[in-house]
Amino acid sequence: MVLIGVFALYLVKDLPAAGRVGFASGTAPRIFAYCLIGLGLAVTIIGWLNSGPRLEALSIRGPVAILGSVLFFAFSIRTFGLAMTGIPMVLISTAAAQERYRWKEALIFAIGITAFCAVLFPIALGQPIPLWPTFLR
Repeated sequence: MVLIGVFALYLVKDLPAAGRVGFASGTAPRIFAYCLIGLGLAVTIIGWLNSGPRLEALSIRGPVAILGSVLFFAFSIRTFGLAMTGIPMVLISTAAAQERYRWKEALIFAIGITAFCAVLFPIALGQPIPLWPTFLR
């Protein structure tokens, strides 16, 4: 967290920190970066001072499933639309769970969240997200 905050400060170094009104385009990013650095230092110090349970071995399954889900969405949304991309995306990300993979619950959730997103983004918010595949339009 500290490194991300320092990197954020480096990225906003050319933005003005204050303007006529007090805030400029670089003020909020600097505040958030300093808060992130402070929080990171606090977490680090508390972690060094307290002993807790040991970390278990990290599984690669979760990050791979989530990354696969995001990449699937990124590469298929324009061609297949939200209606056809949402359900497989949720099913791929559900594979990240450590416990037993429950197909029925995952499918019900995938259909529900895809329907919700199909109403929310292109219809209610007017976002330019294709709802249906290009070959069905």
